[in-house]
Amino acid sequence: MKEISTQQNEIDLLKAFKKLYSKKYLVFKATIITFFLGVFFALITPKKYTAGSIFVPMVSSSSSSGGGLSGLASLAGINLSGSMEASDIAPNLYPEIVESIPFKQELAEVKIPFEGKFVSYRDYFKIKSHGFIPTIKRYTIGLPGLIIKLFNSNTKQNFKNSNNNENLIYLTDEDFVFFKQFENLININVDLKEGYIELNVDFDNQIGAAIIAKKALEILQKKVIDYKIKQASEVLKYAQQQLSVKRDLLYDAQSKLASFKDRNVFISTSTFQNQLIRLESEYNNANIVYQEVAKQVEESKLQVSKDTPIFSVLKPVVVPNEKSSPKPFLIIMIWTFIGFLLISTYILFNESLRYFIKTLKQ
Repeated sequence: MKEISTQQNEIDLLKAFKKLYSKKYLVFKATIITFFLGVFFALITPKKYTAGSIFVPMVSSSSSSGGGLSGLASLAGINLSGSMEASDIAPNLYPEIVESIPFKQELAEVKIPFEGKFVSYRDYFKIKSHGFIPTIKRYTIGLPGLIIKLFNSNTKQNFKNSNNNENLIYLTDEDFVFFKQFENLININVDLKEGYIELNVDFDNQIGAAIIAKKALEILQKKVIDYKIKQASEVLKYAQQQLSVKRDLLYDAQSKLASFKDRNVFISTSTFQNQLIRLESEYNNANIVYQEVAKQVEESKLQVSKDTPIFSVLKPVVVPNEKSSPKPFLIIMIWTFIGFLLISTYILFNESLRYFIKTLKQ
């Protein structure tokens, strides 16, 4: 039975090859047409250059006894619970930072070269989006969306003008489209197993790709650092405010003591001695408090330094020399194969399809 089945398959394949051979000129024409279509699309597809970096976040899990800092932090409304241990952003949350609107807003202002001058990435996108092909797409495929936005614009503006929504982030329709394309601009890969993070930028300009990648890396690291040291920074800020207040009190007590001595140089009565002792006591107390707060300020600065994470760059951003896409040979081969596959399917199953449709009609 297996031999009969194998012979039958060989006969079927032979018939298929004979059928295709009989239509060899049609197969050749269709394949040539799709070949040139592949060449056309390979030529018009925008070039992309990839620039990126690989880095490792060296976050120290620092903790220290609270001491004076805990007391000072409690006055500032911060609970250190006996130790000042800053919380970290898990590396697998870095993509969420990259996708956030504040991150995109900051990156949008990076300057990139364009036609002999430097323009912001936001302006660069506006210029590119008003080209011939994007305009055709906007008023053909995107026409329904434009109509819907026209009817929704008034409602959105009224909502924005409400006094109850002052702290919300509002995006114009233009900004929404601009930030949406960031999904194709930045790619961040977190390898938890190996412990490294890779950030890549795909852009149509070599130098622009490197500039955007470097800026994106700086913004990402800055936001991680800001989050990490936020608690210690709040304590430092409060300590510096208290130091300023205590300094004024110290200088005031010092001035009062000096002024009192100058006014009573030749007086040594008991009243004078009592007043002098009281003023000296006030000055000494103010000086002790000032010295203690100054010490706490230095401790807070040290804590901020300890909490600041360090990023070890394994692979720095380099201006790419070769484009990452498109792959002309691959595009041409895919189009040629699709053309051959479609015309072959049509030749082999055309009669069966017609017979099936005719049977359905009957």
